Amino acid sequence: MKIALFAFWAIFCLSAEAQISINRAEMPQSGDTIRVMNATIPPNFGSRLAATGPNKNWDFSDLQPTTDELWSYRLGIQTPYFFFLTAYGRQVQESLSLFVVELEQLYDFYNLNNNRFAVTGKGFTVTGLPLPAFFTDPDEVFFLPLTYLRSDTSTFAFSLSIPTVGEYLSRGGRKTEVDGWGTIKTPQGTFDCLRVKSTVRTLDSITFNGFTIGIPIRTEVQYYWLAKNEKAPILKATGTSFFGQFTPNSIQYRYNAPVLVPPAKVQVEAGKVLLYPNPVSDVLYLAVNSIDRIEAVQMFDEYGKLVKAFQGKPQAGIDVRDLQSGIYTLRVYGQYGVYTEKAVVAR
Repeated sequence: MKIALFAFWAIFCLSAEAQISINRAEMPQSGDTIRVMNATIPPNFGSRLAATGPNKNWDFSDLQPTTDELWSYRLGIQTPYFFFLTAYGRQVQESLSLFVVELEQLYDFYNLNNNRFAVTGKGFTVTGLPLPAFFTDPDEVFFLPLTYLRSDTSTFAFSLSIPTVGEYLSRGGRKTEVDGWGTIKTPQGTFDCLRVKSTVRTLDSITFNGFTIGIPIRTEVQYYWLAKNEKAPILKATGTSFFGQFTPNSIQYRYNAPVLVPPAKVQVEAGKVLLYPNPVSDVLYLAVNSIDRIEAVQMFDEYGKLVKAFQGKPQAGIDVRDLQSGIYTLRVYGQYGVYTEKAVVAR
């Protein structure tokens, strides 16, 4: 009897340990730089989502990568939208057409506390003019902590005044359910996870020359697999649902670029400069074609500010540990030309 009780208790403890919880520490914060990989949608992806619940094993190791993205979270004053002084955000979309106007450089701005991770503002650029949109009702993406079977509903709303055009209004609601836990396998590895399903319904309208144009209600379903210490979903799938049938339109998984060690000899094409490793977290090395010679190097942040400069080739590499995560431009002056290349500093 004691042996049976011990076995039961051991199984219970292992099960309880596998049921992770997601809290504030797992959410992205200002200064974080995260890389994700877009993937092609496999033909049977929708059917793989049907199985959920406790102690599930999701296998997406066969996803085929396409392009990667770098998510850089920055304070509002470090973005084109300095209006958001204390919030932090990242660019989520390059452009959005509203029929009568084109919005560019779309940013989401976030607020994080022990109870929620929410979008509280958006930034849009119209013909070069940065415009803020403050939420009158924040969009709570996650209520924290996330644990198995937690379910929440919330609403959101914001408006954007566009000079010479009119006003863009958006409102809607979100239902979030933690409907499974277990392990997930992607091309990046295997992780203990929670699965979260969000159903988002949005109704937009735009007022132009005194007329209001309604945009049909949109329903998007978002699936997240969240793990500890990753700051981004291990896997995220978005799509639409019609009569319970999910149709995916995008898939992304958490991705860490392989770290390269400087080789003894580097073959570089003439007229090019090689940066390695890239992304970089500590020391960045440079190389040009063997018949060329590096005479000077300048490094600029994304706003064009000079952050480092060297005469001649930095033989010990460029120490970037004092720089914030983000995208930097290297201008390398060679004996036979000037070369420009991007470097990603990632922590």
